[in-house]
Amino acid sequence: MPVGKVRIAVFAALVLAGLSLLIFGGFFHTADVSPQDDSGPATVKSEPNLVKEVSVSGLERDSSGKLKQTYTGKPPEACST
Repeated sequence: MPVGKVRIAVFAALVLAGLSLLIFGGFFHTADVSPQDDSGPATVKSEPNLVKEVSVSGLERDSSGKLKQTYTGKPPEACST
């Protein structure tokens, strides 16, 4: 196999590996989020939803390290600052 074809094969394999990791992180990586007042069960949120809620100050870690919502009812639409 010529060197050029080996480089193309290695490049294609790396691109496929990177895409598969992005898909895993974006769609299958989830976390449990507890409600603010601990009145209900924890909900499972995907990575894109977690990033959005953190960016609008909708989630925070409590003293035990669990993710908690900072709101009750409807989530915030925009950052509070």
